[in-house]
Amino acid sequence: MRYNVSSLLKAPIGARLTLLVDIAHQQMGSDLAVESIQGKILVTRTDRRLLAQGQLKVVLEAECVRCLDKIPHLSFEIDFEESFLLHLINESKRTTVYGVTDDGFLNLNHPLREQILVSMPIRPLCRPDCKGLCSQCGQNLNLGPCECAENDIDPRLAALKALLE
Repeated sequence: MRYNVSSLLKAPIGARLTLLVDIAHQQMGSDLAVESIQGKILVTRTDRRLLAQGQLKVVLEAECVRCLDKIPHLSFEIDFEESFLLHLINESKRTTVYGVTDDGFLNLNHPLREQILVSMPIRPLCRPDCKGLCSQCGQNLNLGPCECAENDIDPRLAALKALLE
């Protein structure tokens, strides 16, 4: 996802450029496949950096944390904000620094990937009332009850149950 921002390299401080993001089926590293990313990013020229800000809608495939079924179109929004150096000189190597290439292109792959991973729902559900899996046999309880005997008492506490009877 490279965008030409060469018009901002020699522009005065405060100059702006709007990038329209409309990406489909993008592999962003080995662990993240995105179905689509849409939105606008406003790039503003500062003294020695370009400031990119915007809101993007991300759609990807995820896995339900309860029943492990695929969630085909998990949709969420991210607030994107990142600064990019105009020249990668004299910067600390301890922090991740993004920059504009010498030919005036801005590569959004890595910063967008990081923002998507941070903004993804921690516990995605296929539906709000997902029943999950049986803890004994592993059957998906959304598809129906399993054949396991219901044992409400933890075997470690069975002796206490005998005292109550």
